[in-house]
Amino acid sequence: QTTHLERATGNLIEQLLPVLDSFELALNSAGTDVERLRKGVELVYGEFLGALEKAGLERIEALGKPFDPEVHEAVMHVEGGDPGVRDVVRTGYRFKGRVLRPAMVKVAT
Repeated sequence: QTTHLERATGNLIEQLLPVLDSFELALNSAGTDVERLRKGVELVYGEFLGALEKAGLERIEALGKPFDPEVHEAVMHVEGGDPGVRDVVRTGYRFKGRVLRPAMVKVAT
């Protein structure tokens, strides 16, 4: 008997299989051409992000925003300039409105 969670997980995996196929194709076709590999990886990244966004994932916008401890984790501080987020060290994500991982940011004070 399959649970709802197992079905949902199976559906997500099924949506990610084309991404896996694209990774394989990019790796097999790039050879030693670094530019072709980079373009292939960019395409796969977009496909992967699209599948996750379709499932409910969203990036937490941080750069240039006021610091918000609910969605940002300050890991560095710099003096001067406009207060707020100056740089994103690691992207944060929400899943269906709930913060999965806050954005690690550099903050101006």
